[in-house]
Amino acid sequence: MANGLSCPARRSSSVFALICASSLNPQSGYNVGHRVSLMRILYMRLHFTYNLCMSGNSAILSARQVRVIRALSEHRRLSEAAESTAMSQPAFSRTLNSAEGQLGVALFQRGWSGSEPTALGEIVIDQCRRITAEFETLERGVLGHDGPLRFPSLARWRHLRAVSAVVRHGTASAAARALGVSQPAISQSLRDIAGYVAPTLFIRRKAGMEPTEAARAIAALWDRINAALNDIPALLADTGDSLLGRVSVGMLPFSGQSLVLEAFGEITQAHPRVQLVAIPGGYDTLVEALRRGEIDLIIGVLRNPSPFPEMVEKHLYFEDYMMIARTDHAIHDHRPSMAELAKEQWIVAPHGTPIRGFFDRMFRAAGTIPPAQSAEMFSFSNAEQMIVASRSIALLCYGKSGLRNLPTALKPVDIRLPGARVSIGVTRYGEEPPNEAISGFLDILARKIAKAGED
Repeated sequence: MANGLSCPARRSSSVFALICASSLNPQSGYNVGHRVSLMRILYMRLHFTYNLCMSGNSAILSARQVRVIRALSEHRRLSEAAESTAMSQPAFSRTLNSAEGQLGVALFQRGWSGSEPTALGEIVIDQCRRITAEFETLERGVLGHDGPLRFPSLARWRHLRAVSAVVRHGTASAAARALGVSQPAISQSLRDIAGYVAPTLFIRRKAGMEPTEAARAIAALWDRINAALNDIPALLADTGDSLLGRVSVGMLPFSGQSLVLEAFGEITQAHPRVQLVAIPGGYDTLVEALRRGEIDLIIGVLRNPSPFPEMVEKHLYFEDYMMIARTDHAIHDHRPSMAELAKEQWIVAPHGTPIRGFFDRMFRAAGTIPPAQSAEMFSFSNAEQMIVASRSIALLCYGKSGLRNLPTALKPVDIRLPGARVSIGVTRYGEEPPNEAISGFLDILARKIAKAGED
């Protein structure tokens, strides 16, 4: 390093090697989970230390990187986030990439709503929000600025560090010696911060520089920011052996939704760091989202085969299309004909869905024009609620567990529907194995299906 001090990464690497050796020793007293957690913490600490040594910086993230991370977490769209920070998109992207490189983790991933935080990204974002909130509180408080916020966008760590050092050591020269920089560098930082902080920071005395309330507040601010930055490595490393990652499920209408939500509930309890996203939508829309990486898989009625060769389908269990009406509906008094059913009001899924195609074919096969429906629904629960609130009949899709949980106010219509059994399954993009979080979710879902007694 420029100041001739030895890099702490060299010392950390020795400690890392020694503790790795002891943790891998079966007689050391560490169980496997503890060994994995310990090695992860040590590795990440060494990674951060090495990066800081190579960059010559003393902070894990720069003020600019903190602003960029918070901006993208709030706006989700790169163009909007860049505009909010008065940066060009290329400069914004470079700053974000450098932050991810320094931390050694991906902070964002492509998602349905734009750039979505990863599980580890959420940890870093939380720290960045704390830091920027500290800036804003100070500017509105001790600094007495009530106009547009300037401090968060103009501050640099070297400015805050210089103020803090002068507050502690009393003179610019003593502060420079403490920080290992030149006195002109300290003086320049003090001039820079004076350009965007209205209150006077220091009063020159014969004995040195007397800090004002504003200077002491900035020094205390730097202490809090520095602590928040220094906490990041431990927070990132301290995930133990917990499952990490995203499970973003595109849910096709009227099929498999209750079991997906039950699986979500279990994985949330067992693995709270896994990010869960459920996106309802039509098949074509969800396939495009799957191609773009905005979702990870689709669950619902399989096309068998998919019209898109790059989409891989896997069967989970069967459900059946059936007509559902209120228990007091007159249609239950006898076995109705298709001609009678065509005169009823209907709730069905939108055009383009398998269940809607079945609905139209069912009536045409009986020589009847498919009836005009009073409502099209994407949501299973909304359809059931509307049946209860009306005299309509709905064509819905149920497995064994769904029928067991059918609201008491509803009842299947007594009519046989040939070809009503459909395969419910998972659609994924390509043959690449799923990540650990998705595999964990699919395992839980399979257990839920088996427990529910589905075929």
